[in-house]
Amino acid sequence: MVCVAAMAVWSANACAQALPRHGGAAAHLPLVSQLWHVDYDVAADGRASVTYATQHKVAQASALERMKSFSFTFNASAQSAQMLEAYTLKADGRRIPVAADSYQSEPVDGRDARAGAKASLADRMRISLVFPELEVGDSVGVRYRIDDKAPVFAGAFSAVQGFSPYGVHEDSRITVRAAKGLNLRFEAHGLQELPAVEEGSTTVRQWRYQNTQPRTWDDADAGVWRLDESPVLLVSTFADYQGIAKAYAAKALPQAKPTPRAEALAQSVIGAQADPRERARLLYEWVSTQIADSGSCLGPGTGALRDLDSVLESKTGDCAEQATLLQALWAAVGVRSEQVLMNAGELYDLPDTPVAANFNHVINYLPDWQMYVDATAKQVPFGYLPASAYGKPVIHVGGEKVMAAIPPASSDQTEQRMRMAVQVAADGSAKGSLNVSFKGLAAAQTRAYMAGLQGDSEREFVRNALASAGFRGKGVLDRGDLSVAKALSDSYTFSITFDIDKYLQAGTRGGFVLRPVVNLPLSMAHLSEAEDKPVPRRRTGCYGYHSYETYEMELGPGVTFNRVPPDTKTSNRTLNYSATYERTKTGYLVNREVHDATPQGLCSPEYAAQWSAEAKPIAQSLQAQVYYQRANQRADPRKDARKDQRAVPRKNQRSKR
Repeated sequence: MVCVAAMAVWSANACAQALPRHGGAAAHLPLVSQLWHVDYDVAADGRASVTYATQHKVAQASALERMKSFSFTFNASAQSAQMLEAYTLKADGRRIPVAADSYQSEPVDGRDARAGAKASLADRMRISLVFPELEVGDSVGVRYRIDDKAPVFAGAFSAVQGFSPYGVHEDSRITVRAAKGLNLRFEAHGLQELPAVEEGSTTVRQWRYQNTQPRTWDDADAGVWRLDESPVLLVSTFADYQGIAKAYAAKALPQAKPTPRAEALAQSVIGAQADPRERARLLYEWVSTQIADSGSCLGPGTGALRDLDSVLESKTGDCAEQATLLQALWAAVGVRSEQVLMNAGELYDLPDTPVAANFNHVINYLPDWQMYVDATAKQVPFGYLPASAYGKPVIHVGGEKVMAAIPPASSDQTEQRMRMAVQVAADGSAKGSLNVSFKGLAAAQTRAYMAGLQGDSEREFVRNALASAGFRGKGVLDRGDLSVAKALSDSYTFSITFDIDKYLQAGTRGGFVLRPVVNLPLSMAHLSEAEDKPVPRRRTGCYGYHSYETYEMELGPGVTFNRVPPDTKTSNRTLNYSATYERTKTGYLVNREVHDATPQGLCSPEYAAQWSAEAKPIAQSLQAQVYYQRANQRADPRKDARKDQRAVPRKNQRSKR
């Protein structure tokens, strides 16, 4: 099941997560970079030819399978490419070349290019090969070149190239040969720069990196990294970030004027709707559901944007084409909008040197409602963004402001309500139902997951979900409303019925922690683990939410709860929790509520420390057990009950769950 963590999660920055987390010395790394050279040859108009030469040694068997093959991709409409050589270098020194006629070239999506669909997904090509006779101790090498047919932005060039401090680099090098008329800026961190050399009409700059004693991952590395904290080179002709906005505007805004076809489409989508915000929503949802993402977007090898009618004809588009189309459709019905450039990865800080590749994604902004939207985020409702977008710096194109940051999202946007009814029998079995409602991104994510369940996955969902929570049982899933009309709604509900063999697993007397019988995205059970989570020492991605849980516990004949946790209520700045346990005629009614007020975005280490301090007593409350007694069916239930009333449960007794 789709499970985002159910608290202000202190998650490692994806830049750090992507780095190998090796806990030992370099000798224990599965792969060694013996050679990694990249050469940029940059023409006066910004076109680049990039040659890559790499050689990696397979030091451990764990890396063998993934190193047996190699591939790279390029955009055939904007680039040409060729594999220059590939080989296996055996441990005994023998060099076994890969035959040139064995290189495989094919569209990334496996289909032929479609007529009129320029710069679409079908233009993404892959060249791949397989290395012969590869064994542990051998090395594999490749050399290939990618040539731009046209610059990404006319007369401009920029690039960023970084290295992992967690890997072995014996001989890594970046070389930039640029026409003398090209005004390039350079920013390097952790690299050795060599003296510049003049070669006729070009200037050659070179940087080297060697790392034979790689850094070892520890908890202090988790969190958001700046680019200058790792070895990196930034190259750019742009004097400032406004220059990137102007270059993109020249490319995209002429295409954002509504065509007659776009105007007719916009009118058909909005119908008689007069409210501007509803018009904006309807057109956003049309683009999100009807235009397929072609995958590539801004960056090396990006071709010219296709005209609106070509995008509509093919029903595909990259992020820039979808943002441009959406801007045109809105303009056709009188809705003001802007395009916005941002980073699709984990870059939350802007380096001094403006690099266009750091803004490799395009979304839209609605100034009348101060709202950012992303039509390529196909499961995200109108008014929301993917979780990683909040807090990022952005460049506005064609608006009053240029530089901005996406503000954090309120914790009120995310909510989960769960109601679980359980009838517990004297033999320890239980049956019941569970109903869960979501609001916000969790609704969209869970609905998308449920919509993807087919065949056995749907039929076995309850059995598998119970098993993942530690129960053996069966049941039936009701996936709720999965209609097209609700595809981008910010609310969603599903339910299950279940029958569990041993809900009470500790015998005739024992204890258990009360929690949902299946794992849920915003279950408070996740919060109960907060005591074990280390407090980060860097900024981290975080978010808040509301979660409500109601348990209707019906106890069958011969089953009693000897002790339940005490009612609890906290009053904190960030994180609050309440729980009540009410005795009913047939059992207990339990109500719990968590409100985490953390905004969605970035949190400082100080904020994380405060949150952790507030979470610990809540975690302890959630870990408290319900102590039960059930009749031994082979004896007199009344006798067992009298015996158990005299028994005092051990203070730290743990459930066998």
